[in-house]
Amino acid sequence: MNRNATTKLHSSSSINSNSDAFTILSKVKTGRGEKAGTYHRIQHESKSTGTNMTFGLFLPTSYTKNKTPVMFFLSGLTCDESNFSTKAGPLAFATAEEENISICLPDTSPRGENVPNDENYDLGQGAGFYIDATQDPWNQHFHMRSYVSQELPEFLKDEFGLEVKSVCGHSMGGFGALSLAFENPEEWTAVSAFAPISNPTNCPWGEKAFTNYLGSAENGKKFDPTAMLQARETGFETFDDILIDQGSDDNFLEEQLKPHLLKGAADNCGQRITLNMRDGYDHSYFFIAAFIEDHVRFHAKRLQEKMSEM
Repeated sequence: MNRNATTKLHSSSSINSNSDAFTILSKVKTGRGEKAGTYHRIQHESKSTGTNMTFGLFLPTSYTKNKTPVMFFLSGLTCDESNFSTKAGPLAFATAEEENISICLPDTSPRGENVPNDENYDLGQGAGFYIDATQDPWNQHFHMRSYVSQELPEFLKDEFGLEVKSVCGHSMGGFGALSLAFENPEEWTAVSAFAPISNPTNCPWGEKAFTNYLGSAENGKKFDPTAMLQARETGFETFDDILIDQGSDDNFLEEQLKPHLLKGAADNCGQRITLNMRDGYDHSYFFIAAFIEDHVRFHAKRLQEKMSEM
Protein backbone atom coordinates (compact mmCIF):
# COMPACT_ATOMS: atom_id res chain seq x y z
CA MET A 1 0.00 0.00 0.00
CA ASN A 2 1.39 3.39 -1.05
CA ARG A 3 1.15 5.67 1.96
CA ASN A 4 1.03 8.67 -0.38
CA ALA A 5 -2.44 7.46 -1.33
CA THR A 6 -3.63 7.53 2.26
CA THR A 7 -6.81 9.54 2.68
CA LYS A 8 -6.67 12.59 4.90
CA LEU A 9 -9.87 13.30 6.79
CA HIS A 10 -11.37 16.70 7.51
CA SER A 11 -14.71 15.87 9.13
CA SER A 12 -15.54 16.35 12.80
CA SER A 13 -14.95 12.62 13.24
CA SER A 14 -11.47 12.87 11.71
CA ILE A 15 -8.41 10.93 12.76
CA ASN A 16 -4.76 11.59 12.04
CA SER A 17 -4.00 9.67 8.87
CA ASN A 18 -0.41 10.85 8.57
CA SER A 19 0.92 8.37 11.12
CA ASP A 20 3.37 5.74 9.90
CA ALA A 21 1.60 3.27 12.19
CA PHE A 22 -1.42 2.74 9.95
CA THR A 23 -2.97 3.31 6.54
CA ILE A 24 -6.55 4.40 5.92
CA LEU A 25 -7.73 2.17 3.08
CA SER A 26 -11.06 3.92 2.73
CA LYS A 27 -13.52 6.17 4.52
CA VAL A 28 -17.21 6.77 4.05
CA LYS A 29 -19.72 9.09 5.63
CA THR A 30 -22.61 7.17 7.17
CA GLY A 31 -25.85 8.69 8.41
CA ARG A 32 -27.87 11.76 7.46
CA GLY A 33 -27.39 15.46 7.93
CA GLU A 34 -25.06 16.86 10.54
CA LYS A 35 -25.28 13.70 12.63
CA ALA A 36 -23.37 11.50 10.21
CA GLY A 37 -20.25 9.80 11.48
CA THR A 38 -17.43 8.27 9.46
CA TYR A 39 -16.59 4.62 8.85
CA HIS A 40 -12.94 3.82 8.13
CA ARG A 41 -11.15 0.70 6.93
CA ILE A 42 -7.67 0.76 8.46
CA GLN A 43 -4.64 -1.45 7.87
CA HIS A 44 -1.63 -1.85 10.15
CA GLU A 45 1.19 -4.27 10.75
CA SER A 46 0.47 -6.71 13.56
CA LYS A 47 3.21 -8.11 15.76
CA SER A 48 0.79 -10.71 17.13
CA THR A 49 -0.01 -12.30 13.77
CA GLY A 50 3.09 -11.27 11.80
CA THR A 51 0.83 -9.99 9.03
CA ASN A 52 -0.98 -6.87 7.96
CA MET A 53 -4.36 -6.70 9.65
CA THR A 54 -7.37 -4.72 8.48
CA PHE A 55 -10.11 -3.52 10.82
CA GLY A 56 -13.15 -1.27 10.57
CA LEU A 57 -13.64 1.76 12.79
CA PHE A 58 -16.76 3.90 13.07
CA LEU A 59 -16.31 7.28 14.73
CA PRO A 60 -19.31 9.43 15.66
CA THR A 61 -19.36 13.15 14.93
CA SER A 62 -18.85 13.71 18.67
CA TYR A 63 -15.57 11.78 18.58
CA THR A 64 -12.97 13.34 20.84
CA LYS A 65 -9.65 11.70 21.56
CA ASN A 66 -9.55 10.19 25.06
CA LYS A 67 -13.26 10.98 25.62
CA THR A 68 -15.03 8.50 23.32
CA PRO A 69 -15.54 4.84 24.33
CA VAL A 70 -15.47 1.93 21.88
CA MET A 71 -17.54 -1.21 21.37
CA PHE A 72 -15.72 -4.11 19.70
CA PHE A 73 -17.79 -6.41 17.47
CA LEU A 74 -16.26 -9.83 16.77
CA SER A 75 -17.60 -11.58 13.69
CA GLY A 76 -18.11 -15.28 13.00
CA LEU A 77 -16.82 -18.01 10.72
CA THR A 78 -15.99 -17.01 7.11
CA CYS A 79 -16.33 -13.30 7.90
CA ASP A 80 -13.96 -10.35 7.79
CA GLU A 81 -14.53 -6.80 9.01
CA SER A 82 -16.78 -6.00 6.04
CA ASN A 83 -19.63 -8.40 6.85
CA PHE A 84 -20.92 -6.42 9.80
CA SER A 85 -20.33 -3.01 8.26
CA THR A 86 -22.30 -3.78 5.09
CA LYS A 87 -25.07 -5.97 6.51
CA ALA A 88 -25.74 -4.49 9.96
CA GLY A 89 -23.57 -1.38 9.97
CA PRO A 90 -25.99 1.37 8.91
CA LEU A 91 -28.34 0.84 11.86
CA ALA A 92 -25.50 0.05 14.26
CA PHE A 93 -23.58 3.17 13.25
CA ALA A 94 -26.68 5.37 13.43
CA THR A 95 -27.34 4.13 16.96
CA ALA A 96 -23.69 4.57 17.93
CA GLU A 97 -23.89 8.13 16.59
CA GLU A 98 -26.87 8.81 18.85
CA GLU A 99 -25.10 7.27 21.83
CA ASN A 100 -21.72 8.95 21.14
CA ILE A 101 -19.69 5.75 21.01
CA SER A 102 -17.34 4.28 18.41
CA ILE A 103 -17.40 0.73 17.02
CA CYS A 104 -14.34 -1.35 16.10
CA LEU A 105 -14.61 -4.35 13.76
CA PRO A 106 -11.54 -6.62 13.84
CA ASP A 107 -10.94 -9.29 11.24
CA THR A 108 -11.52 -12.92 12.22
CA SER A 109 -8.06 -14.24 11.35
CA PRO A 110 -4.70 -13.38 9.80
CA ARG A 111 -4.66 -13.52 6.00
CA GLY A 112 -2.13 -13.68 3.19
CA GLU A 113 -0.36 -15.99 0.76
CA ASN A 114 2.02 -17.28 3.42
CA VAL A 115 -0.68 -17.79 6.06
CA PRO A 116 -1.84 -21.42 6.49
CA ASN A 117 -5.36 -22.23 5.39
CA ASP A 118 -7.76 -25.14 5.17
CA GLU A 119 -10.20 -26.06 2.41
CA ASN A 120 -13.05 -26.16 4.93
CA TYR A 121 -14.74 -22.96 6.11
CA ASP A 122 -14.43 -23.73 9.82
CA LEU A 123 -10.63 -23.78 10.04
CA GLY A 124 -7.86 -21.47 8.85
CA GLN A 125 -8.35 -18.06 7.27
CA GLY A 126 -11.69 -16.65 8.33
CA ALA A 127 -11.78 -18.98 11.35
CA GLY A 128 -9.23 -17.77 13.89
CA PHE A 129 -11.47 -18.58 16.88
CA TYR A 130 -9.99 -15.74 18.97
CA ILE A 131 -7.34 -17.96 20.56
CA ASP A 132 -3.55 -18.18 20.22
CA ALA A 133 -2.61 -21.34 18.35
CA THR A 134 0.15 -23.50 19.79
CA GLN A 135 0.24 -26.21 17.10
CA ASP A 136 2.09 -26.23 13.78
CA PRO A 137 1.38 -24.86 11.17
CA TRP A 138 -1.04 -22.46 12.85
CA ASN A 139 1.16 -21.22 15.67
CA GLN A 140 3.21 -18.80 13.55
CA HIS A 141 0.36 -16.46 12.61
CA PHE A 142 -2.86 -17.49 14.37
CA HIS A 143 -2.60 -15.38 17.53
CA MET A 144 -5.99 -13.73 17.38
CA ARG A 145 -6.51 -13.71 21.14
CA SER A 146 -3.39 -11.61 21.70
CA TYR A 147 -4.35 -9.40 18.77
CA VAL A 148 -7.92 -8.69 19.88
CA SER A 149 -7.37 -8.58 23.64
CA GLN A 150 -4.03 -6.75 23.77
CA GLU A 151 -2.51 -5.42 20.56
CA LEU A 152 -5.55 -3.87 18.90
CA PRO A 153 -6.89 -2.22 22.09
CA GLU A 154 -3.45 -0.75 22.77
CA PHE A 155 -3.26 0.45 19.17
CA LEU A 156 -6.68 2.13 19.42
CA LYS A 157 -5.71 3.77 22.69
CA ASP A 158 -2.34 5.04 21.43
CA GLU A 159 -3.44 6.19 17.98
CA PHE A 160 -7.05 7.30 18.52
CA GLY A 161 -7.49 7.74 22.27
CA LEU A 162 -10.12 4.97 22.47
CA GLU A 163 -9.56 3.36 25.85
CA VAL A 164 -12.81 2.44 27.61
CA LYS A 165 -14.10 -0.62 25.76
CA SER A 166 -16.71 -3.35 25.64
CA VAL A 167 -17.15 -6.42 23.47
CA CYS A 168 -19.95 -8.03 21.47
CA GLY A 169 -19.89 -10.81 18.89
CA HIS A 170 -21.76 -13.26 16.70
CA SER A 171 -21.38 -17.06 16.61
CA MET A 172 -17.60 -17.71 16.73
CA GLY A 173 -17.30 -14.04 17.64
CA GLY A 174 -19.92 -14.47 20.35
CA PHE A 175 -17.73 -17.18 21.83
CA GLY A 176 -14.76 -14.82 21.54
CA ALA A 177 -16.60 -11.96 23.24
CA LEU A 178 -17.75 -14.09 26.18
CA SER A 179 -14.40 -15.85 26.54
CA LEU A 180 -12.37 -12.63 26.52
CA ALA A 181 -14.73 -10.92 28.95
CA PHE A 182 -14.77 -13.85 31.37
CA GLU A 183 -10.98 -14.16 31.26
CA ASN A 184 -10.28 -10.47 31.94
CA PRO A 185 -13.49 -8.84 33.20
CA GLU A 186 -11.61 -5.78 34.42
CA GLU A 187 -10.64 -5.00 30.83
CA TRP A 188 -14.16 -5.01 29.36
CA THR A 189 -16.94 -2.73 30.58
CA ALA A 190 -19.74 -4.84 29.09
CA VAL A 191 -20.29 -7.98 27.03
CA SER A 192 -23.10 -9.28 24.84
CA ALA A 193 -23.52 -11.82 22.05
CA PHE A 194 -25.64 -13.00 19.15
CA ALA A 195 -26.00 -16.79 18.84
CA PRO A 196 -22.65 -17.51 20.51
CA ILE A 197 -20.85 -20.84 20.38
CA SER A 198 -21.48 -21.20 24.09
CA ASN A 199 -19.77 -24.49 24.90
CA PRO A 200 -17.13 -25.00 22.16
CA THR A 201 -15.43 -27.97 23.80
CA ASN A 202 -18.77 -29.75 23.43
CA CYS A 203 -19.59 -29.08 19.77
CA PRO A 204 -18.07 -29.99 16.36
CA TRP A 205 -16.87 -26.48 15.47
CA GLY A 206 -15.05 -25.97 18.73
CA GLU A 207 -13.66 -29.48 18.99
CA LYS A 208 -12.17 -29.19 15.51
CA ALA A 209 -10.71 -25.74 16.10
CA PHE A 210 -9.21 -26.51 19.50
CA THR A 211 -7.77 -29.85 18.35
CA ASN A 212 -6.03 -28.21 15.40
CA TYR A 213 -4.97 -24.96 17.08
CA LEU A 214 -4.31 -26.16 20.64
CA GLY A 215 -3.71 -29.91 20.33
CA SER A 216 -6.99 -31.08 21.88
CA ALA A 217 -10.47 -29.95 22.86
CA GLU A 218 -9.43 -30.43 26.48
CA ASN A 219 -6.81 -27.72 26.05
CA GLY A 220 -9.59 -25.35 25.00
CA LYS A 221 -11.55 -25.66 28.24
CA LYS A 222 -9.86 -22.62 29.78
CA PHE A 223 -11.32 -20.57 26.92
CA ASP A 224 -14.78 -22.20 26.91
CA PRO A 225 -17.36 -19.70 28.33
CA THR A 226 -19.59 -22.42 29.80
CA ALA A 227 -16.64 -24.25 31.37
CA MET A 228 -15.28 -20.95 32.70
CA LEU A 229 -18.58 -20.23 34.48
CA GLN A 230 -18.86 -23.81 35.73
CA ALA A 231 -15.52 -23.30 37.48
CA ARG A 232 -16.78 -20.20 39.32
CA GLU A 233 -17.90 -20.36 42.92
CA THR A 234 -21.50 -19.57 43.86
CA GLY A 235 -22.03 -15.85 44.27
CA PHE A 236 -19.83 -14.89 41.35
CA GLU A 237 -21.11 -11.88 39.38
CA THR A 238 -18.67 -9.88 37.31
CA PHE A 239 -21.09 -8.10 34.98
CA ASP A 240 -24.41 -6.58 36.03
CA ASP A 241 -25.97 -8.34 33.03
CA ILE A 242 -24.94 -10.13 29.84
CA LEU A 243 -27.27 -9.73 26.87
CA ILE A 244 -27.62 -12.71 24.53
CA ASP A 245 -29.98 -12.97 21.56
CA GLN A 246 -30.60 -16.33 19.92
CA GLY A 247 -32.87 -17.19 16.98
CA SER A 248 -35.23 -20.11 17.53
CA ASP A 249 -34.90 -21.20 13.88
CA ASP A 250 -31.12 -21.16 13.88
CA ASN A 251 -29.92 -24.33 12.10
CA PHE A 252 -26.91 -24.52 14.41
CA LEU A 253 -28.79 -24.07 17.68
CA GLU A 254 -28.83 -27.63 19.02
CA GLU A 255 -25.58 -29.06 17.65
CA GLN A 256 -23.18 -26.10 17.77
CA LEU A 257 -24.45 -23.21 19.93
CA LYS A 258 -26.18 -24.62 23.06
CA PRO A 259 -26.94 -21.35 24.89
CA HIS A 260 -29.00 -23.22 27.51
CA LEU A 261 -25.77 -24.76 28.86
CA LEU A 262 -24.21 -21.33 29.28
CA LYS A 263 -27.36 -19.98 30.94
CA GLY A 264 -27.43 -22.93 33.34
CA ALA A 265 -23.79 -22.41 34.32
CA ALA A 266 -24.43 -18.70 34.81
CA ASP A 267 -27.48 -19.33 37.00
CA ASN A 268 -25.46 -21.72 39.17
CA CYS A 269 -22.64 -19.27 39.84
CA GLY A 270 -24.77 -16.14 40.12
CA GLN A 271 -23.86 -14.36 36.90
CA ARG A 272 -26.93 -12.73 35.39
CA ILE A 273 -27.58 -13.47 31.72
CA THR A 274 -30.56 -12.16 29.79
CA LEU A 275 -31.15 -14.79 27.11
CA ASN A 276 -33.72 -13.74 24.52
CA MET A 277 -34.98 -16.54 22.30
CA ARG A 278 -36.17 -14.75 19.16
CA ASP A 279 -38.98 -16.67 17.51
CA GLY A 280 -38.48 -17.43 13.83
CA TYR A 281 -35.01 -15.90 13.42
CA ASP A 282 -32.05 -17.81 12.00
CA HIS A 283 -28.26 -17.41 12.19
CA SER A 284 -27.91 -14.74 9.50
CA TYR A 285 -27.14 -11.04 9.50
CA PHE A 286 -30.87 -10.38 9.03
CA PHE A 287 -31.14 -11.58 12.62
CA ILE A 288 -28.25 -9.39 13.77
CA ALA A 289 -29.65 -6.34 11.96
CA ALA A 290 -33.02 -6.86 13.66
CA PHE A 291 -31.59 -6.54 17.18
CA ILE A 292 -28.26 -4.72 16.87
CA GLU A 293 -29.79 -1.46 18.11
CA ASP A 294 -30.58 -3.15 21.44
CA HIS A 295 -26.99 -4.28 21.82
CA VAL A 296 -25.43 -0.93 20.91
CA ARG A 297 -27.62 0.82 23.49
CA PHE A 298 -26.87 -1.89 26.06
CA HIS A 299 -23.15 -1.24 25.61
CA ALA A 300 -23.45 2.53 25.34
CA LYS A 301 -25.21 2.81 28.70
CA ARG A 302 -22.43 0.98 30.48
CA LEU A 303 -19.61 2.59 28.52
CA GLN A 304 -20.87 6.10 29.22
CA GLU A 305 -21.32 5.28 32.90
CA LYS A 306 -17.72 4.11 32.97
CA MET A 307 -16.56 7.29 31.22
CA SER A 308 -18.39 9.44 33.76
CA GLU A 309 -16.42 7.76 36.57
CA MET A 310 -13.09 8.75 35.08
